[in-house]
Amino acid sequence: MAGKTDLGRKRRNNEDALYFSEEERFAIVADGMGGLQAGEVASQMAVQAMSANFIRAFEERRRTKGRPQEALGRLAVSCREWLHSINADLWLAATSRERKHKMGATIAFIVECADHVIVGNMGDSRVYRLRGPKLAQLSIDHSWAAEAPETVPQGEEKRSKKFVTRALGIQSRIDPEFLVEKVDRGDLFLLCSDGLMEDMEDRDLEGILSKAGEDLWPAVDMLVKTELERGGPDNISVILAKAVG
Repeated sequence: MAGKTDLGRKRRNNEDALYFSEEERFAIVADGMGGLQAGEVASQMAVQAMSANFIRAFEERRRTKGRPQEALGRLAVSCREWLHSINADLWLAATSRERKHKMGATIAFIVECADHVIVGNMGDSRVYRLRGPKLAQLSIDHSWAAEAPETVPQGEEKRSKKFVTRALGIQSRIDPEFLVEKVDRGDLFLLCSDGLMEDMEDRDLEGILSKAGEDLWPAVDMLVKTELERGGPDNISVILAKAVG
């Protein structure tokens, strides 16, 4: 695995957060939102809490014996429970802040178990998979542009992509998106905040990822560099993970 986050060319602070672990086989990207430093706090809270849950679950699986498919099922259920718990913590933190700033974060993650990967997301942070020459987006965007494109007025296309309809911490109840997929050897997964896609298209990602070698760091650097060269107005966060089992 490899990953990095960049401030971008027009932001004063970085509201993105990320964490990944090859040993525990998971990766998380979060993009914060809110006034003052609320976005930074929200994304860090989300990533820290979710990573702690993944690490604890991995240790429990390692200590106990059981059928792999049962472990996968338990982990999938737990992922939903953890997101609901994190959302409650962020919602409480936002309402208790002195200036009552809204405080939320989009999130996208993958976690491997029993030769499968669980993909989860809320908001517009994304998960892609390159399998052979074909790139596929595994996450589902929760934005005005994605959910109701027919209602977007002419000239508002770019702004509508930024209008997030689901995220952690902005509502008391949430509806996360989940996908469970069989993993093939050589699958390459990309997690990114929406800042990576400000000036790039899926075909750009495909071109860069198709050239990635065993060392994923050059491809991570190239993804960030390409977006920065094309404008890079937003924070940019990228994680690459390759299935080797």
